[in-house]
Amino acid sequence: MKVFHILYESLPRVSGSSIRSRDILISQKNIGIDVIAITSPFSNSTSQEEFDIINGIKHYRTSKKTKNSISDDGRNLFVRFLRLFSIISFFNKTSKVIKKEKPDVLHAHAMFYCGLPAIFLGKIYKIPVVYELRSVWMYNYKMDKKENIFNKLINFLLLKLEIITLKKSDYIVFLNNKLKEHIEELSKNFPASKVIPNAVNLSLINSMSKKTETDEVVFGYVGTLTHYEGIEFLIETFQEMYDDGLKYKLLIYGNGVCRDSIIKLIDSKESNIYYNGSFPPDKISSAYSKIDVIINPRLNLDITNNVTPLKPLEAIGYKKIFIGSDVNGIKELITNKSYGFLFKSENKEDLKSIVKKVYNLNNTEKNFILEEAYNYVKTFKDWESNALKYEEIYTDLIKNS
Repeated sequence: MKVFHILYESLPRVSGSSIRSRDILISQKNIGIDVIAITSPFSNSTSQEEFDIINGIKHYRTSKKTKNSISDDGRNLFVRFLRLFSIISFFNKTSKVIKKEKPDVLHAHAMFYCGLPAIFLGKIYKIPVVYELRSVWMYNYKMDKKENIFNKLINFLLLKLEIITLKKSDYIVFLNNKLKEHIEELSKNFPASKVIPNAVNLSLINSMSKKTETDEVVFGYVGTLTHYEGIEFLIETFQEMYDDGLKYKLLIYGNGVCRDSIIKLIDSKESNIYYNGSFPPDKISSAYSKIDVIINPRLNLDITNNVTPLKPLEAIGYKKIFIGSDVNGIKELITNKSYGFLFKSENKEDLKSIVKKVYNLNNTEKNFILEEAYNYVKTFKDWESNALKYEEIYTDLIKNS
């Protein structure tokens, strides 16, 4: 069985979507599926060749640029919309690779930029198409207070394109149940679908990430610095505790559109809060090695209620205690109090209470939580079990095509 993955980007940044793509490909390769991939014109290449080999997998390139033009920066929506015209070159390159590689299944990863070429090419070459939706990503722009009628119209059109892509695919994979329910509320008559939740590739986690033993309990955030992650809220909460005499240490790692404002906020205060910079994904273990407790303080917004983050599972995989806000995306992962702690989103007093509780846990209590959470991830949230779910979908599609 040969599966052709059509990716918006590869070479993962901190963002969960690109890391999920990497883990899907690696896990499928590990169970014996013949995996190849192609990336959009906006994804960078590591060489000037027709394809790169990443994790033993062939990644065809639409562009030979060495700099990735994909970012979380708030580009003008009109600029993003104009980029659609490069879909023609992407379509042509993808078609050539299909002719050469002769795959059995096309697996298009979000967004519709990848999905629509896959659907047209699937019809031409009579190959079944799986489309994977991970987020209603245009909801990011609802947080922009300057959003005007023009931007709202583009948002509406982008959402319609996603709906069309979903309906024209042969099979849909959703990231979580909440996202699936939300999409089904927007429209009807979708093809067969399955929820394959986020997971963590435990084989890629560096066992050297164990923190040096000290009496100090260090709290931290590791990930993308965007508004909806609630980092400013987290800093303000720890600042208030510091002012009250609770001088807990908080480390922030990552990059994103809010980086400068977060650094400015930290520098403007006398506290025990530090911004320690960003890191490539292969160096993430060095960040985790300095932290005991990971906090994911997501705000209560459409995007956080419909998207499950990868970071809670990653934190548990690194054997760190996890604290998160009770938005639906996180609640769908932390389903048992033995796996971590949830606080009411955007409620400082509730977060303070949880932080104090975790700080005062004894070693027996800490070890129980760490082992329970790790065993849960290893049993139910490892990528190898997800790979088997994808294989089942592909097998049925090939049989019925």
